[in-house]
Amino acid sequence: MSSAEGGPSPLRLTRSPRLDNALRLGWESFSRTLAAAGPGEAARWLSARTGDPELADVAESLLASALGSDPDEAADALFGLAELAEETEDDLLADTLWEGVLDLSRRADDGDLMAEATRRLAAVAERNGDPLAAAEFFIEFLNWRRQPEHSSDPEDVEVAFDEIVRLANADGAQHAAAQYAYRQVGFTKLLDADDPRAVESDWESDSLPYETWS
Repeated sequence: MSSAEGGPSPLRLTRSPRLDNALRLGWESFSRTLAAAGPGEAARWLSARTGDPELADVAESLLASALGSDPDEAADALFGLAELAEETEDDLLADTLWEGVLDLSRRADDGDLMAEATRRLAAVAERNGDPLAAAEFFIEFLNWRRQPEHSSDPEDVEVAFDEIVRLANADGAQHAAAQYAYRQVGFTKLLDADDPRAVESDWESDSLPYETWS
């Protein structure tokens, strides 16, 4: 899903309406349209959208890798494209590309990459005035991490809890903030005790997934 609401102004529309329109529909639709367009056309579209004519050459090689069959190369290339999009302050483009990184990280069960994509997507959502949507990304990460054989850096779990508590308070959901703060205390105790559940699989005694506050 794409959490950026504002999107580009009409002045940022390009001569590739297929790509402009697909971008508004989220990563799944956009990735199919990117593949159909090919790296060359997609790079020219990206250059026109960002107003940077020098971006085309760099973007073409990244897009070729992002659309390739090697999942690790695809993730690295898409990560680079998403960072370029952030530099241009195009929230819709950045949001969609980070959504792609998140999708690849799930397929690869890469907790580090998922945590980074989660932070970037949450930041876009919060910039667009939606703390609940931002928190949902962190909650989704924690629910993924709690599944059997899923692992991540415990620090990423702590950061996710911190952000959920902060965002809940910002959204006026004090009960949810207190609930997640309590859950974090339990996780931190396991981490301090070197319990393996702090690194892999579910640390909760109750397997019910975490939920948002609305």
